[in-house]
Amino acid sequence: MIAKLKELLRESLGVPDTGEAGGGHDLRLATAALLLEMARADRNETEAERRAAGDVLARHFALEQGAAEALLARADSYLEHTVSLYEFTRVLNDTLSPEERREVVRLVAQVAASDGVFDKHEQHLLSKLADLLHLRRAEYATIRASVLRSTDALE
Repeated sequence: MIAKLKELLRESLGVPDTGEAGGGHDLRLATAALLLEMARADRNETEAERRAAGDVLARHFALEQGAAEALLARADSYLEHTVSLYEFTRVLNDTLSPEERREVVRLVAQVAASDGVFDKHEQHLLSKLADLLHLRRAEYATIRASVLRSTDALE
């Protein structure tokens, strides 16, 4: 019965059911959603952050820029109907090794710092994602410091 209700809700919202693990969210889509969520963390999604999210996706998954932008658009649609990031991080936890999850956190941190500012909202979201992806506090701190050094982002 619950499955039928979910299906009806998906249909009414226009969200496709891909039948993939994690509620229809594949690895690329889950990563795109987290990158996009970070671009919006400070409630001021800049063009630099959106562009950085697309660039990160294109590089990390070896996609053409147009495919990366389409993936971001799809992630945007899913995020409109999602109340929690857990469904995305669950896909990553189920699919990736600890080293690969650290890489995702590094990619998300790059998006946060891409506009030259790494504010408290972005820091909070990055910390939350690191927790959801089962990273130790020291791993999170190392990643954050590394990204800040490489981008000279302000706090």
